[in-house]
Amino acid sequence: MKVMHEKQVRIEPVSEPKKSRGVFELWKHIGATGARKVGVKGLAATDSMLAVSKDCLTYTFILDREVASIHFDRIRGEIFFKGHNIKNMELTPSQLGTLRELKVVLAQDESARPFLSDYGATLDRCLADKR
Repeated sequence: MKVMHEKQVRIEPVSEPKKSRGVFELWKHIGATGARKVGVKGLAATDSMLAVSKDCLTYTFILDREVASIHFDRIRGEIFFKGHNIKNMELTPSQLGTLRELKVVLAQDESARPFLSDYGATLDRCLADKR
C-alpha cells in the first residue's frame, strides 16, 4: 500500500494595502526633486507647492476654491495655467494676478530663482501678444 505524504502549504498573511503616496513623494517619483510647500506671506495662494526640475517648474495652489497650477517650460518658452497654454486663454483678473504673483514666489525661493528672469520675460511676451 502506498503512503501519500501531505504537502505543506505555506499560507501568506494578507498584506495591508499600501498607503497612498503623499504629494511630495509623487513629485519626487516623477523627478521633481525640489518639490516643497511654499508659504509666501501676503499672497492669495498661501497653501501652495512648488516643484522645480532642470528646465520646468510647476506651482500648484488653490484659486477660487479650486486646485490650480501654473507650469512653466523654460525650453519651449511657454506657460500653462491649469493645463492650458495662456496664449490661447482669456485670463480672468484672479488668474492674471496669480501669474504675476508667481514672480514673487520665484524671487523668494532659492532653487526657483534661476527661472525668474525667463518666466518674467515669457509672461510679458505672452501678455503683450494678447493685446
